[in-house]
Amino acid sequence: MKRDSVVLWVFGFLIFGVWIGLQFRTDVKQDRSKLDQFFRYLEYEYVDTLDIDGLMDDAMDHILGSLDPHSAFIPAEDSEYIAQRMQGNFSGIGVEFRIHEDTLVFVSIMKNSPAASYGLLAGDRIITIDGDTVVGPQLTNDEVTSRIKGEEGTYVTFGIMRDGLYLTAAVQRGIIPLESVVSTQMLGSLGYVRMERFAETTHDELLVALDRLDSLNMRGLILDLRGNPGGYLHEAVAIADEFLSEDKSIVITKYGDGKTHTSKASGGQRYEDLPLHIIIDGSSASASEVVTGALQDHDRATVYGTTSFGKGLVQEDKILSDGSKVRLTVAYYYTPSGRSIQKPYEGADLPGQMEGTVFMSDSGKVLLASGGIEPDIYLSADSSNSYYWSMSFGTMDAFAFDQIDAQRSDYELWTFERFVTDFELSDMQLYSFLEYGSYGLTLEDLSSTDMDEIRFLLKAAYAKNIWGFDAYRNVLRTDDVVLKEVVRAASTTLK
Repeated sequence: MKRDSVVLWVFGFLIFGVWIGLQFRTDVKQDRSKLDQFFRYLEYEYVDTLDIDGLMDDAMDHILGSLDPHSAFIPAEDSEYIAQRMQGNFSGIGVEFRIHEDTLVFVSIMKNSPAASYGLLAGDRIITIDGDTVVGPQLTNDEVTSRIKGEEGTYVTFGIMRDGLYLTAAVQRGIIPLESVVSTQMLGSLGYVRMERFAETTHDELLVALDRLDSLNMRGLILDLRGNPGGYLHEAVAIADEFLSEDKSIVITKYGDGKTHTSKASGGQRYEDLPLHIIIDGSSASASEVVTGALQDHDRATVYGTTSFGKGLVQEDKILSDGSKVRLTVAYYYTPSGRSIQKPYEGADLPGQMEGTVFMSDSGKVLLASGGIEPDIYLSADSSNSYYWSMSFGTMDAFAFDQIDAQRSDYELWTFERFVTDFELSDMQLYSFLEYGSYGLTLEDLSSTDMDEIRFLLKAAYAKNIWGFDAYRNVLRTDDVVLKEVVRAASTTLK
């Protein structure tokens, strides 16, 4: 309570606009001295001991959060994780793990990873890491991650229980890719690419995927941006450029001082005439919306799904002395036709209000501008709202792990392709799951449709615990009603 009252005191003392100005301007020394003096009073004269650094962090976080939905304070300890996600790789050994009954278990081993090269196996129980016992209720995912990761070329040593035998393994850490293009396949004559974010390597990953699909006689492309929260603008521009002819605008960036910058396509790319279909949803944001908006404005893609998130604010990271960052909004994104991507928010000062303005694509098609990108064809995955889809993934995942772990050698005989087409849970397995989850249901309570739906979701959980999370997504995609409809609609447009 005392800390809360002091934080409120800090907020009341700091005038918001002046405080932000003090962080980024160098010509207001008198005001900065006043602020420094205030915190010195807190540090040296307040009756109780205070965490001054923590109060400053709290103040910055509160102030930035009150400005707009995306300005934020990033503590130093979070900066490294965010940077790794966006640079497209990290140094580690290449395993997926879970903590099962207070024991660390490797669930899957990445192909061509240091762990695979050494011979680590799914199902290995880890007793020690670098000589320290890692068994017990105090074990956390963060602790395991911090112990396994490390500098490239260094070693991490495991004590392993495997089939009743105790083994040791010293595995040299290497660079592990964090792929942003997580699925590439042919769906009939259509190529399909799912992109999870716009990281430093995303454009290069996409080119590799397109080359592979092109070698398989791809006649059109489905680009799946559902759930993609965005990332680097330069990657979005490079990707849009692959599908646009020379000098076509991609995105307009407007800054607070009135300056604008327009990114344009360079031309001469291989896929400028490839029929293109994009899927978005309410979690497609920022760079996803830049790509989608540009291709929609220039009539280069048909857009399916639901209205995108509506994040059209541009942030820049300002690094502070302790390694923390202030992520500050500095500009707005607009599509080539002039639509603001940003959805309305309290206090917004959009240059040129969008309300009542009519925007058109190159061919004269009317484009809606209510914040976010509106699809050309609205498609919603209704099944994702059913009761069974809302069942705890954690419960399904834990049940699947137990089932796989008890008969791991049997499941290792399956290929993923055969699993997708032939594997089906028995009534006994379904009954066991209902008992395991304590849902208060019996088989007699379920219709055949209900049972099929639960079997399908459990099948995906089984795949995750045999081959990893990508396999889980790939199984779910086999019953993706939105994707099936896009494939049907896109196939009819091919000549």
